Amino acid sequence: MSHQLYLLRHSESEPWSPLGNDFSRALSPGGSRHAQRVADWALDNLELPETVLCSPAKRTRQTLAPFLSHWPKLLGNTDYVDSIYNASLNMLLTLAEDAFSYSERLFLVGHNPGVQTMLMELLSEDQDNDNLWMKPGTLAIIEFPDRFRREARDGKLLNFVRKEDLSDD
Repeated sequence: MSHQLYLLRHSESEPWSPLGNDFSRALSPGGSRHAQRVADWALDNLELPETVLCSPAKRTRQTLAPFLSHWPKLLGNTDYVDSIYNASLNMLLTLAEDAFSYSERLFLVGHNPGVQTMLMELLSEDQDNDNLWMKPGTLAIIEFPDRFRREARDGKLLNFVRKEDLSDD
């Protein structure tokens, strides 16, 4: 039984302001359009994940929303996990390890630097990983040949979907 991780960094958000609250920053209009395009791509190309873990920050919830509109069955399997916001690599791996104990496909929506670090930690070292930067709205599909093991470094990148792959804006 193989496991798959759908790892998504939230789409482009409104600029940070020293007077604002980072947790409640919304997506920019372009970020909202891109989240819809990525969700459309996922609907056409991916199997339905069994579990969704998402940061409760406004921009991650807004990035996830078009996916949930395409896959309404996921509403009952979606958890907004406080510890994904500003998560360490260890926290993200622990959450994934737990979710893979009852799921074959996990969809995790989070923030950098955590998702970038997680991606690089999970991929096998024999892949060309030099140009894999998780810009806002990037979706990485990683398959683990046997099952997810946090220390194995045996993940195979199946897809790496960036903004420039889906649109010209």
